[in-house]
Amino acid sequence: MGAQQSATDNIDDAAAEKKICYYEVIGVEWDATDLEIRKAYRRKALELHPDRNLDDVHEATKRFAEIQAAYEILSDPQERAWYDSHRVAILTGNEVDSTEPTSFRNIRLTSTEEIFNLIRKFSHAKNFNDESTGFFGMAREVFEHLVIEEEAAVEIADAGCLQYPTFGFSCDEYDTVVKPFYASWSGFSTRKSFSWKEKYRLSDAPDRRVRRVMEKENKRCREDAIRQFNEAVRFFTAFVRRRDPRYIPNSQTHAERQESLRSAAASQAVRSRTANQQKIESYQQPDWTLAQEEDDGQGDDFSDIEEEFEVEILKCIVCNKLFKSIKQLQVHERSKKHKKVFQQLRSNMRREGVGSGSSSVSRQDLGHTETTAPYPKEHVSLWSDIEQDPRVDQ
Repeated sequence: MGAQQSATDNIDDAAAEKKICYYEVIGVEWDATDLEIRKAYRRKALELHPDRNLDDVHEATKRFAEIQAAYEILSDPQERAWYDSHRVAILTGNEVDSTEPTSFRNIRLTSTEEIFNLIRKFSHAKNFNDESTGFFGMAREVFEHLVIEEEAAVEIADAGCLQYPTFGFSCDEYDTVVKPFYASWSGFSTRKSFSWKEKYRLSDAPDRRVRRVMEKENKRCREDAIRQFNEAVRFFTAFVRRRDPRYIPNSQTHAERQESLRSAAASQAVRSRTANQQKIESYQQPDWTLAQEEDDGQGDDFSDIEEEFEVEILKCIVCNKLFKSIKQLQVHERSKKHKKVFQQLRSNMRREGVGSGSSSVSRQDLGHTETTAPYPKEHVSLWSDIEQDPRVDQ
């Protein structure tokens, strides 16, 4: 009963406090940016710091604590988002529905609105000790009272017994107490039915159809209340965990650890690919390979020269035409056009006194094939035609 009474007092004290919107405490609008909130907090903190208000240190300390509590909530993105979505309920949390039961089997029932009030109360708890007004004492009593409520709900529902780890004390170790506690309560799911949230009494239904509609609406109300209560307790657990000096932030669950390993492996793969690409781009070929390539290139040049010597140019000197093959040249030599030009050339040579046996023009000069280094060989058709043509007079 001691823990229950102390926890009840904590809840009542939280509900009795005057509720002021955190945005009003800081002095900003609800849609203010993080930078605006930080600047407003610094300005307010300098203005209301107890060292600057020696005339009323007690009141200045109280207001300064309110500013710090508001800034702790609004500066954290997750806590601010949760506060924005529940701001109305937090500010009006003391207006509990009179039809809602406050106790069950002499056990006070904690409502969702009271969880909201506890968050505000814990924001002012700066002494991290095990006393009832300290951080660890308040948190331990609240969680112990929630366990008592859940055990009573399980007993009524005739369900299996639940095992909730204790919050512990300030001197408890992380692995033995702190880690099991937050691992269990981070996934809290109440066993309370929240039947008092039902909107209709089924006995008032005039017929089956209306009764089914009432049942459906009552079920929706219960599920909404259960969901909101679970979210409030889970958020309260996360809220306490962020401020618990015993909690080790870098501790991870198995799933979180596996996800971290996958992310690290993917990042390493990206870094490796980038490093390899940079190595490829900055690669410089060794000098000895360049020298070898130059030698190979010179050899290719000599080969090209040799090949150039072996190229044969097929040309008809009479007609001054080039041909790609000997066959084309032979066909040309049998053509009428070639023979006509040849007859004209022969007549001109006779008039000038040039013959086949003349010393001025030798067969070496106008032979069938002539090789003159370093120029390519030519297939020349002239004297062969003169000698072989039966129409030519010898």
